[in-house]
Amino acid sequence: MRRKLLAIPLALCTALAAVAVGVPAQADPIGTLACPSIPANHDPAITLIVYRVARAHNVNDKVLLSAFEAGWVESHMNNLPCGDKSSLGVFQQRWDYGWGTPEQIMDPVYATTQYVTRAIVCDSNNPGFTAGQVAQCVQRSGFPDRYDQVAAKARTLLAEAARTHAIAGGSPTDVTGDGRDDVLTFTQNGLADVYVATSTGSAFAGTSAKWNDFFSIGGETASSGDVNGDGRDDIVTFAHSNTGDVYVALSNGSAFGGGQKWHDWFAPGAEIGAVGDVDGDGRDDLVAFTHNPAGDVYVALSTGTSFGPGQKWHEFFSPFGEYPAVGDVDGDGKADLITFTQGPASAADVIVARSTGTAFGAAQKWHDLFAVGSELPRVGDVNGDGKDDIVTFTCDANADVYAAVSTGTSFAGTTVKWNDFFCLTGEFPYLGDFDGDGRDDIVVFTKGATNDVYVGLSTGTAFAGGAKWHDFFGLNGEATL
Repeated sequence: MRRKLLAIPLALCTALAAVAVGVPAQADPIGTLACPSIPANHDPAITLIVYRVARAHNVNDKVLLSAFEAGWVESHMNNLPCGDKSSLGVFQQRWDYGWGTPEQIMDPVYATTQYVTRAIVCDSNNPGFTAGQVAQCVQRSGFPDRYDQVAAKARTLLAEAARTHAIAGGSPTDVTGDGRDDVLTFTQNGLADVYVATSTGSAFAGTSAKWNDFFSIGGETASSGDVNGDGRDDIVTFAHSNTGDVYVALSNGSAFGGGQKWHDWFAPGAEIGAVGDVDGDGRDDLVAFTHNPAGDVYVALSTGTSFGPGQKWHEFFSPFGEYPAVGDVDGDGKADLITFTQGPASAADVIVARSTGTAFGAAQKWHDLFAVGSELPRVGDVNGDGKDDIVTFTCDANADVYAAVSTGTSFAGTTVKWNDFFCLTGEFPYLGDFDGDGRDDIVVFTKGATNDVYVGLSTGTAFAGGAKWHDFFGLNGEATL
């Protein structure tokens, strides 16, 4: 096991959580515990849930911001099993004031739904309200001004959740073309720098190097893929907003060239953009999930120098609330669609729609219990058989990693734990073949105060224990691949 000291701050929350579910060692019932303190940092899994639930209710930007203001003020965006008097959860809702049972309030999906539905009504009745006033309308706090006071912090958390939500389940990062995946980080601030640490096969090379000095600004979605078919992965950014532009910076093996517009209308607004070779010609293409009730999926094929016009390849796949990805799950050389429904244990299905080269076929269930709730799913070939498999990270105090391998027509039966301590709360996991053996390994960016990067190599049936491959890469707020 690694990083045991980092788990110590979780002990308080773990103990309180034990109280919340009624462990006999604690006499105080749920909903009567005062929090000794509120965690200084937010829980990224909670911000993602709040973001997803709010967007699922088609809220406007003001209501969405109000939810993040309220969540930060009340709990620093943590699902607290304690609070003032009977207050609980991310929004510190009170079970004795009609918000639901304690168990319901401790479900962040339920709690966010309760907040959002009330906020929508308040905003409709009071169109002149600020986001903070909407939050106060819902929360009825004794300190009504404090919500607007944290607007800047709330916007930062919202942007982080939006980026995490928009990242598909994996993308290749072999930017040097040597057969080993590397790690990338996009600062996404005013400088918009892109740094790379290349893989030696047993570590990521010493000091990271700047490969581009202006690419993928804040609010955009950064991705990667070999879009020109030269064997080196390039970087791609989806501008979203109202422009819908897509920019590419090609890799020359030691740097990325200047950003060039390859498409002027793809994955606009809240759509999710992904990269993968869907027609099997050796060049990665664009995929966009509208991620709304229509659930359309569009493709723009790469010509090697630009992306062609967007064409609908599927008319209902991965509606909002699900987590989409692309990967070649049947080993035919064409990237397919995968979506993780991410419901509770009774509804955490994995659905696949295979590519024919000109469209995606009918959606089929390939697994019926995987990536439950707020777990972070990823897609990659972890056993080296040429077919992409699925991996999920609990990213909590347990830090478990599960995998289900592809048979070509399904993901093999019962999920198997491949690592029992990797990716704690607040860390960001990914997949890549970092030692060049043909099997995808796991990587985690610790973020936080350490900014370390750990790798767990795949043996084909499990991931080895995490080893530190870099000690300063991927800072807080940066997008890492």
